[in-house]
Amino acid sequence: HAFTSIIYLSSFFLKAKPSSSFSLYLSELFLNNSSMAFHSPFKSTIALSLLVFLSLFFTSSHSALTCASYKLPANRTYANCTALPTLGAILHYTYNATNRTLAIAYAAEPPKSGWVAWGLNLAGGGMIGTQAFIAIPTSAGAITVHRYNLTAYKAIDEVKAFTFDSWDVATEGAGGAVAIFAVVAIPEKAGNVTHVWQVGPTKDGKLSIHETKPDNLQAKAALPVALAPASAGGSGNSSGSGNATAPAASSGDKSGVSERFGVGFYFGLIVAFMTAVVAL
Repeated sequence: HAFTSIIYLSSFFLKAKPSSSFSLYLSELFLNNSSMAFHSPFKSTIALSLLVFLSLFFTSSHSALTCASYKLPANRTYANCTALPTLGAILHYTYNATNRTLAIAYAAEPPKSGWVAWGLNLAGGGMIGTQAFIAIPTSAGAITVHRYNLTAYKAIDEVKAFTFDSWDVATEGAGGAVAIFAVVAIPEKAGNVTHVWQVGPTKDGKLSIHETKPDNLQAKAALPVALAPASAGGSGNSSGSGNATAPAASSGDKSGVSERFGVGFYFGLIVAFMTAVVAL
């Protein structure tokens, strides 16, 4: 009897249904699939417990924005948009290969009265070494954006400028989401650049450390553009407009490996639970 249910569950993951619909999907599976109709009250209790556990396990703690759901200000347009792999965040961007400028609009939903951050690591690493914009709410209800060097996990330094040029920096909050807008000029010698994003809480108007859940720890990726050498005539203070390049192949490969690993882990967990239930 478990085999049919396992097939349904594997089909669910192969179709990559959103985690937000997982509770509804499991409910339909347990209620409508006759092969799961247990004849023992004890087994029914076990099945219900499994349903609740898996619903909680697969429900993301972060609301996911989408490129379609998040409305940009009327005066801001970008050539591309991508849903970032963690924290339910999105990134609108336009890359000008002529002068290596990247115009971005990063948006995410932080905890209540929390902060959001987006930045570049020119060395290609994670948090340490990143130069980030952090949007922080004020006690007056406004949101301000600051520049920080992330030098250690528990020590960050506010700076007036990055080691690369940045301008047109702004922020806004609407509907629970906070966005950071900026244009950055990627140095010509920086080839293996990653971007890092994050959300976290505040306490008494000051930054507090973000959570250490997998979503938070994996909030980094290769830039979704193929960096090319800057031309001799490129201007450092361009508006950042221009044709965007195709996504870098390495970014897609890493994302695919991560997704396949996650699917295999979750599917194995479900098989183990289903086997235990049927064996009772």
